[in-house]
Amino acid sequence: MPVWNGERHLREAMESILGQTERDFEFLIIDDGSTDATVEIIGSYQDARIRLIRQEHEGIVVALNRGVREAKAEWIARMDADDIAYPQRFERQLTAVRSRPDAVLCHTQIHIMGEARYVTPAGRFVRGEALTQLRLCYQSAIVHPTVMFRKDAFLAAGGYLEEERHAEDFGLWGRLVKSGPVIGIPDALLDFRVHQGSISKQKLDYQIELSRQIALRHCRDFMRLDEKEAERAYQALRFLSADPPLCDWFWLVQHCLPRLAKQDAELWMWAAQRTVLNILWKVRRRIRGV
Repeated sequence: MPVWNGERHLREAMESILGQTERDFEFLIIDDGSTDATVEIIGSYQDARIRLIRQEHEGIVVALNRGVREAKAEWIARMDADDIAYPQRFERQLTAVRSRPDAVLCHTQIHIMGEARYVTPAGRFVRGEALTQLRLCYQSAIVHPTVMFRKDAFLAAGGYLEEERHAEDFGLWGRLVKSGPVIGIPDALLDFRVHQGSISKQKLDYQIELSRQIALRHCRDFMRLDEKEAERAYQALRFLSADPPLCDWFWLVQHCLPRLAKQDAELWMWAAQRTVLNILWKVRRRIRGV
C-alpha cells in the first residue's frame, strides 16, 4: 500500500487490511515522503505484520515497484490508502488462485463510494480471459486496488513503468495477461473511493492520451493488427455506446475478434449482444428519421 499525505482515510484503509479473515500476511506500507500525520498514524498500530518503508517523495510508480521488490510473499495484494477492503477479500482471492496454479492475476468487482459528483457507474464486470483481453484494447477492465498478482510474473513483465505513470496499471495488465490466466471474482470485495484528490481526476487529460496509446498497443499485440487497423479497432470499441458505424463494427467482429489469442463463449455472446444492439440502434434512428 503506497501512501502520500493520506491521513484523511488511512485508518479506515489500514483497519480493513488488518481485519482480514486471512491472517497470515505481511502488510507493507510505502510512505512516499508524506508531510502530514501519515507516519504517526501508521506508528500508532502495534501489529507485527506491518512493515513501514519510508522514502523521499518519488511518486507512485517508484513506491509500488519498491513495495513489490521488498515483499517476501509469492502473491502480492494491492491496496490504496483511501479504499476499504472487505474482510474476506484475501481469503477469497487466495482460494481462487490456489484453484488455478497457473494464474498470474486475480481481481474483483468493486462498490464505488465517494463524492457524488465524481462517481460514475461501474461497467460490466468481466470474468473471462478473452473478454478481459478485448476490454484492455479500449479501457482498463481491472480495478487496480482489487488485484492480487504473482510476484515472479510481475517482475518478468517489467513491473510498473515510469513512462506510463498515471496509467501504470493499465500498461501492466497488458503485459501480465500475456503470461498466464487472469481470474475475475464477480463479487464486490472492495469499496473504491472516488474524490477530487484522485490521481485520475488531477491528471485526466494526460491520462486519457496515455491510456489511448496503451490501448492501441494492446490492439496491435492482442489482435495482431498493424497501426492503421489498430486505430480502426480502437475507435470501433471506444464508441460502443455512441453508435459506431456498422461497417466498422462488422469488420471488428469478423476480422479482429477471431485473432484474439484467448477465445471463449463469453466473448462471442458479448459480440452477439452488441451486434444486435447496434443493429436495433440503427433501425430506431432510421424509423425516427435521424
